[in-house]
Amino acid sequence: MIFNMFKRELRANFVSSLIWIVVFIGFMLMYIPVADLMQDELTDMMSIIEKMPEFLIKMFNFEPELIGSPEGLFGSEGMSFIYILAAVFSATLAGSIFSKEFELKTIEYLLVKPVNRLQVFLSKIFTMLFFIISLALVFTASEIISFSIFIGEGYSTTILCSFGLYTLSVLVFFGGLSTIVSFITRKSRLNTTVSIGIIFFMYFGDSLGRSFENMEILSKISIFNYIPLADTIVNERMYWENSLFVIIFGLIFFVIAYFIFRKLDIKT
Repeated sequence: MIFNMFKRELRANFVSSLIWIVVFIGFMLMYIPVADLMQDELTDMMSIIEKMPEFLIKMFNFEPELIGSPEGLFGSEGMSFIYILAAVFSATLAGSIFSKEFELKTIEYLLVKPVNRLQVFLSKIFTMLFFIISLALVFTASEIISFSIFIGEGYSTTILCSFGLYTLSVLVFFGGLSTIVSFITRKSRLNTTVSIGIIFFMYFGDSLGRSFENMEILSKISIFNYIPLADTIVNERMYWENSLFVIIFGLIFFVIAYFIFRKLDIKT
């Protein structure tokens, strides 16, 4: 029975998830093919960047050591949007899988079947994790293949793999968080709105916290502070421990969501 419910969820969310995968690949292809070409214009670019206020340079990752390589240019600018896209994908996926069941009253149909709530919950979580992992793998593979085609050589594969791992971390974290929000709001639009609000608070809070000392607390409570793009590029180091920590937090959110779901009073 749980496998049948899993297949049901896969079919229901396959097309929308495929569209998101295409969006991710398309967004990469906006940056990677021109990353090498932009290096030729780096001198002219830096003369403009140096005139910008220092806090803007830090906030938007315009430091010379970051944008001085193709993977650095993609990581400092393109990956910022990939983070936001990944978080929004997880939020909309949670809304589609959980919130819409309450809106359409189909959750009542599921719960009168000869299955317990744990089986219903697991079938949906397995679906979420399937699409999340698939998106992360496709993104990482497409990223590496695109660099090999358009850049050729002179880039760090370690940095590119780090981007893939960090994207997976963001997907799992916001997938778990948005699942909790879904059970609290029971409205797909409201779930997406609240989740996106948290996403932007964390992302721009991290940027502000790194730019201003008196706002450092905003950076500390943001997951983006612990999967740092700038430090990864400059040090050519994968912060896999931090990524694992973020992923574990996301999985803990899924566990909390289950206990909320188990206690929910489903009204007909």
